[in-house]
Amino acid sequence: MKSTNVRWRILLLIMVPIQIFLYMDRINVSVSAPFIQEDFGLSIAEIGLVLSAFSWTYALFQIPAGIWIQRIGPRKGLAIAVILWSVATLVTPFASSLFLLIVFRMLLGVAQAADIPGGIMAINDWFPKKEKGKANSIFLTSGYIAAAIGTTLTAWIISQFGWKWSFYSFGGIGIAVGVYWFFSFRDGPDKHKDVNQEELNLISEDATSHQLKGTTNKTSLKEWKIFLRKSQFWAIGFQYFCLVLIESFYITLLPTFLVQARGLNIAETGIVAALPWLSLAITVFIMGNVIDLVYKKTGSLLASRVPFGIMGFIVSSSCLWFAIQAETITSMSIYLMISMAGIGMTMVPNWSSVQDIGREHNAPLSGFVNFCGNGATAIGTISILSIVGSTGSWTVGIIILTMMGVLGAISWLFIKPHKPIFNDSTNEGLENI
Repeated sequence: MKSTNVRWRILLLIMVPIQIFLYMDRINVSVSAPFIQEDFGLSIAEIGLVLSAFSWTYALFQIPAGIWIQRIGPRKGLAIAVILWSVATLVTPFASSLFLLIVFRMLLGVAQAADIPGGIMAINDWFPKKEKGKANSIFLTSGYIAAAIGTTLTAWIISQFGWKWSFYSFGGIGIAVGVYWFFSFRDGPDKHKDVNQEELNLISEDATSHQLKGTTNKTSLKEWKIFLRKSQFWAIGFQYFCLVLIESFYITLLPTFLVQARGLNIAETGIVAALPWLSLAITVFIMGNVIDLVYKKTGSLLASRVPFGIMGFIVSSSCLWFAIQAETITSMSIYLMISMAGIGMTMVPNWSSVQDIGREHNAPLSGFVNFCGNGATAIGTISILSIVGSTGSWTVGIIILTMMGVLGAISWLFIKPHKPIFNDSTNEGLENI
């Protein structure tokens, strides 16, 4: 009997819509920022608080969200999270003050904190090791395509109907997506009625019983102590901090930079700001296939992860610097696209390595890694805007981002995807801790 392909159907028809509206709900505020700033009479520092409010709560709730998802599973966890963050988006235009704008964005961050732990856990449970790179790339690519489409779509909605309607539209559809996820997904392939034995055998080639059954579990204090003692636990968190610090320029600051520093109108900003996300989406999709191919050819997790992580940092940080120095909009756009492609080169091996290293504890580990990354967004947004406000120049901020790219590349030398933190000998030694 031929194997079913329910795992791919789940990825394409369920995870992809979630990622699309997750990113649209993030990107609409950055595109709307100049208009929100004008309507509310906000200074550049105050709009910086609005832009970063999401990042602070999103970062702080990563570890709690990972623990929560590990306990109740991605089916219930993501359904609750998607509905909550869509409601937070829907009510944002009803804010009557700077305080409420910040509160609504903070609520969005709390709810969206469950996305990466839930998605990474679901992929880990549903895909064999040889397909994880491609599955992770599709999961990530859908969000980046949404950022590209969402930037242009949000700019169009603003030009036609005003900034508030992007929040109404994305929030309403997101609620429907959350309900659809709950009724379509199952925690573990052996719980899904459409999965036949051949597909179950394929998934089970290198799977644990936790993966196949979608069993929820709690990461104990003893297991957290093991995490904290491992250098690669800290290395993978720090390199992601560096990576997302660079990416944060595109997420929250690029539209403002294009309008205020380059003098582009909203339609031009929508196109230029969308192109890097398109480049990122294409690169992430390609990288998923590349690292799976390297793994199949070499049988080495180290060779299929670490070199690409290092190379991506070098490309992303250097080309961002070249982009800011570019004299023409065309050359700047090309450099920005190459820089984001570099981020994509690192992004896929990052999340594949989280699954390799964390194994059955990948949800709390992914929460920690995403905590590091989105803490960088919060810190980076406020810091760079403060530097711009005090110096009147973006140059110093970009120098800092370039230096962090170098540190991120060095961090990959301490990451060992072929040596999971929790293996048989580790589990046997838990009783001695």
